[in-house]
Amino acid sequence: MRAVTMKRVVEASPRFRARITAVFYLVSLLMGGLVLLVHGRLALVIDLIATACYLAVTALFYDLSKPVNRSLSFVRGVFEPGAFDDGRSNLARRGNN
Repeated sequence: MRAVTMKRVVEASPRFRARITAVFYLVSLLMGGLVLLVHGRLALVIDLIATACYLAVTALFYDLSKPVNRSLSFVRGVFEPGAFDDGRSNLARRGNN
């Protein structure tokens, strides 16, 4: 009985995981908008934070959709647009300020 209880505590509910995904997605969007207003190293740092949050969103979306269709969820996670952007494209567009 105790082992069953411990398993429930360790495993987060899908609703909680969806809320965490939404928070990371919101932070990613806010940082993406903020990076347009600043320049230099601060822009690079903000862009990297946005990219890290988006990678977390990709991983969390995979985890959320895995029970529905594991292979399709994996393909979506691998080919997620923008998941592999590490800030160099924005830095190149800004002219390396």
